[in-house]
Amino acid sequence: MNIQVNANKDVRTLEIEALSRTFLMDIKKKTRTFQDKNSSYGEIFNIVNGEYTNINILDSITNGTKIDKLIVQYKETDWEFIKRLSSHFNVPVVSECQLKDIKYSIGNLGCYTTYEVDKYNYSIKKALQEYRLKSENGIDGLNDINLISYEVITYKVMYLYNLVNFKGKSLYIYSSEMELLDGMISNKYILRDNKGIKVRRAYNNKVVGISLKGNVLDTKNDTVKINLEIDGNQDIGKARWFSYSTVYSSPDGTGWYCMPEVGDVIRLYFPDNEEKNAYAISSANLKSSNSEKRSDPAVKSIGTKYGKQVVMKPGAVEIIGNGNLLMRLTDDGGIEINSDKKIVLDAKEDIELTGGGKISIQGGNGVDLTQGGAKINIQDNVTMSGGKIKIE
Repeated sequence: MNIQVNANKDVRTLEIEALSRTFLMDIKKKTRTFQDKNSSYGEIFNIVNGEYTNINILDSITNGTKIDKLIVQYKETDWEFIKRLSSHFNVPVVSECQLKDIKYSIGNLGCYTTYEVDKYNYSIKKALQEYRLKSENGIDGLNDINLISYEVITYKVMYLYNLVNFKGKSLYIYSSEMELLDGMISNKYILRDNKGIKVRRAYNNKVVGISLKGNVLDTKNDTVKINLEIDGNQDIGKARWFSYSTVYSSPDGTGWYCMPEVGDVIRLYFPDNEEKNAYAISSANLKSSNSEKRSDPAVKSIGTKYGKQVVMKPGAVEIIGNGNLLMRLTDDGGIEINSDKKIVLDAKEDIELTGGGKISIQGGNGVDLTQGGAKINIQDNVTMSGGKIKIE
């Protein structure tokens, strides 16, 4: 509560600003995510409420509805966050400001009184601009008649979103203003029907373009599970699968397929204000264990944790398997294949070896040439066998 006294000559003015207890939920900005698609809106409300004492919520709107998508509280107070989630059902959050504890309701379900108002002096307004905004932004079944507002002034004190019987109509208190006039408290109320108090879906535009850092928990096909840094330890069973962005991809499967490893640092990117459209992007190398591999910008490389590499140098391309198997294609030296194990060339059709100069075949333990029943064995001596041997 704030109290202020203003003095203007001999006139003293007292200003008192009072807040409901729900103000305690509207102080600290928080950032966290809710990934479990099986979580309900009610469960999220309970998680938020669990950080406060003497708190109560009335909710018969969400009825166990599953979030079924990523929900992110990003630099929002709990009160802002709850209002945004409630807007998914096009209903407001109503604070019970007359109570000493924290109490609020989802929608107008906190109403417990039906007021009788019979005033001859009132005004009627139709909010056509508001009607267009709401009807074209997710509120179905809305008619311009629903945006007719009745403005009444009375000395009666009534609470927001409670029911009012006025001129044979069942209306709700959409807004309330209290003013002290001539020593008496006067209240101005705006009354609307049930559809007229619906709210548009709210979005958190702060998430547009941001990326949240995390670690890869698991990979499957072209998707990943992420343990986001802001959430601490994410239960892998409740983590959501996110699409992983690659250099190039197409629906028919062509393109670049290179998934990160479990434990790699990646980012969750939000292209717009719909959390469900978030996807994982590039792995970030923060602490390299081998800086030499990244010391020359002219050398490009692709490597796996299994020791397989493709290295593209200015004058050569190398394909390396576990360090002992090497295929090198050079601009000036042709093709070189080195291996500490057997090399097999197998073709259903011909294999041709053609050299502008000589062709050298060397075997430390021997050389065998076989075709059908004919064979030449070179092992210290030359042995030829076959159905017919012709020497010229």
